[in-house]
Amino acid sequence: MPFTLHSALTPAAAVDALRRTVDPRRRTLFSLTGYRGSLSILGDISETGFCLQKRRLWRNDFAPHLYGQIKLESGRSRIEVHFDFSRWTKTFMKIWLAGVILFGLPIFVVSVRDRFTGSHFMTGDAWTGIIVFPAMILWGFLLPRIGRFLGRGDEPFLLEFVQRTLAARVEISDSQRS
Repeated sequence: MPFTLHSALTPAAAVDALRRTVDPRRRTLFSLTGYRGSLSILGDISETGFCLQKRRLWRNDFAPHLYGQIKLESGRSRIEVHFDFSRWTKTFMKIWLAGVILFGLPIFVVSVRDRFTGSHFMTGDAWTGIIVFPAMILWGFLLPRIGRFLGRGDEPFLLEFVQRTLAARVEISDSQRS
């Protein structure tokens, strides 16, 4: 669900405030978190937008990221934000699910046919071909939900961080009230 925040800071000042309080996402081998720096928020910040994530000691590619656009509005900043998975994770999951369907569906169909007609087009146990495909599809839908559950505290943490850092207030629309 998207949120709109308003800040008295200009967009340039808002970007500067974020850059001072966020570590850039730069990988390193010499850190428990896998990233350089020690601040609690990692992010990529441009002149008009940002992507923030909470620093953690374990990897969770399905934890929410806060994406935002900073726009000028009457000499102030209007910040439109929403939560989503990282772009890399979304792309990988689409490719992975497409691969499972592309390679697993034919094996599943032939295994079901072998099991119920008594034919032997597939070598090995037909039950493996019958069980693995639905299990892989189910796992492809459960894994993001498990990751989102494990990162459930990230959304309020990131939203409060942006509010505090940019001295912003959240505008609640009619659709968010209901």
